[in-house]
Amino acid sequence: MKTIFTFIILNILSFITGCFIFYFLLDYFNPPVTKDGHPYMPIENVICSVIAAFVFTILFFVFIRKYISENF
Repeated sequence: MKTIFTFIILNILSFITGCFIFYFLLDYFNPPVTKDGHPYMPIENVICSVIAAFVFTILFFVFIRKYISENF
């Protein structure tokens, strides 16, 4: 039971952290500003960051699965 909660908490935290990190990276490299300087809603950056964070969370889960199984 403790292992399941550890998996869930780590995956949720890695997803949320990944969303923020990828959003800030995408926002830095692809700023939401038109050519004449007007800002717009960066929904493309939000969607891309969620997808990237989802993939990152899956990879994170695969890499820590064995470590958590052995130590808990």
